[in-house]
Amino acid sequence: MTGDRVDHFQPATTAEHLLWLLGRHGVEHLFLNPGTDSAPLQEAVAVLGKAGVVIPKVVTCSFESVALAAAHGYWQVTRRPQCVFVHVDVGTQNLGAMMHNALRDRAGVVVIAGRTPYAEEPGAPGGRSHPIHWQQDVPDQAGIVRGYAKWVMEITRPDMLARAVGRAVQVAAGGVPGPAYLMVSRDVLMDPPAADPGRTTGYALPRPPAADPDTVRWIAGRVAAAERPLLVTAKTGRRPEGFLAVTRLADLGRMRVVDLAESGCLNIATTHPMNVLTADGARRAVAEADLVIVADADVPWVPRFGGPPEDATVVHIADDPLKTDIPLWTFPVDVAVTADGPTALAQIAERLEEMGHTMPEARPPREPRPAAPPAHGAIGAREVVEALNAVLRPQDAVVEEAVTSAVVLHEVLERTRPATLFGTGSPGLGWGLAGAVGVSMASPGTRVVAVVGDGAFMFGVPTAALCLAAEAAAPIMVVVLNNDGYRASRLPVFELFPQGLSALRGDAEGTRFSAPPDLAAVARACHAHGETVTDRADLPGALRRGLEAVEAGRSAVVDVHIARD
Repeated sequence: MTGDRVDHFQPATTAEHLLWLLGRHGVEHLFLNPGTDSAPLQEAVAVLGKAGVVIPKVVTCSFESVALAAAHGYWQVTRRPQCVFVHVDVGTQNLGAMMHNALRDRAGVVVIAGRTPYAEEPGAPGGRSHPIHWQQDVPDQAGIVRGYAKWVMEITRPDMLARAVGRAVQVAAGGVPGPAYLMVSRDVLMDPPAADPGRTTGYALPRPPAADPDTVRWIAGRVAAAERPLLVTAKTGRRPEGFLAVTRLADLGRMRVVDLAESGCLNIATTHPMNVLTADGARRAVAEADLVIVADADVPWVPRFGGPPEDATVVHIADDPLKTDIPLWTFPVDVAVTADGPTALAQIAERLEEMGHTMPEARPPREPRPAAPPAHGAIGAREVVEALNAVLRPQDAVVEEAVTSAVVLHEVLERTRPATLFGTGSPGLGWGLAGAVGVSMASPGTRVVAVVGDGAFMFGVPTAALCLAAEAAAPIMVVVLNNDGYRASRLPVFELFPQGLSALRGDAEGTRFSAPPDLAAVARACHAHGETVTDRADLPGALRRGLEAVEAGRSAVVDVHIARD
């Protein structure tokens, strides 16, 4: 926050009023990518800072998608919405796939976009003053994000500002969280503020919905009677209480747990014996289960590769079990429960205790990890993850956007504490770098390590992301699993055409980089530590030096060249 707290002040402009309202609603950071429409806000920051008024801390971002990814990462740690300001329609377009990620990951964030000015007459404060103000006047600016924003509104008058900001923060964080999108033109921002500053209280967030008692008793009874109960979850562990609820239910119900690899969070310790670690093991567990509880998972299994037996009972727990934002979602469900995953699983565990179930005195040995392949030839992704296990501390935060190496990361990485693994579990590539910066901003003193593919590194606008890390004093170490191209786009060609020419020659058009950049040099150009690793003997030392850089307040990139396929 800027300045010592001053609760009572008289704003001179609507822009000053907007910043004050954001601060009063608990927004701590304004991720700003400035343009011609942000000038009233920029002046308001200076004025209010001098007056000692509490407003969000402005963090300069050189690209919009990076700003949104960082705000998203901050939300994952804190569950508090932050604000992103972008420049009219073009800045909104540059948010790109990060809007999709925020939708799918249920990330609460408030996006404020400028709007081309309305006034044209001479002398109108903030009115149109450049040809671009006509060029940026598009028919439906909000339509750019309408399919991905939870809520959309334009602020057209100063007297609606307080209600619009309060509603934006409330909607972003409450119920099923998601991005809220506000628009405001610079001439409105320069208008005199409303005479009444408006209330900043009374925007309560709904309490997490619980399952009804009869449903809890029924599910607990089925868990107790099942011979092969299974819990499949993706995002219940996003909150620490969810991690604890999953662990408790696994112990009390003797339930195996499939912690989906693409979830982007840690739902149960990787060392827990009931954690089904491997993808093959997960498919077998689903195929053998007589009771499957699905909690907070968009895709509990892929039907193409199997599913539960026809006589198995499937219980689906989610804040929206109908998945209305996914048009074709038809997984078989016998009992659908509208409830918060952590809350409902904790209820079931409590009911099992009431039924006499107890925590095991000694847990059975955990499922053995797959045997490591011999260390020869090119470095493997598994070797990199094992090297990370040797240098990471239990409290370190790992941010994952490893794409085709995500399964290996999930099977091999050791994480035992809640809130030590982050990702979106979403389709928009390029989140990992700035998402890690957001996690670092929200976790001062925590070492944050992002594990990304080389394609994800470049999608993440690395110059902008590393610049943001420096601007925000939020250093990260980026470990690049560099397989020299887009393996995620190559594998479907081999899958669909197993006897095709691409498969026979082991390559697919458009998936190799003929002249890839020197990623370590990119890091050094952004004042970060940068190393390239091609020899496995150099890997441990490079990782340690990267972490030392982070501890010294400087970001690092360790570009590890791994086997192509």
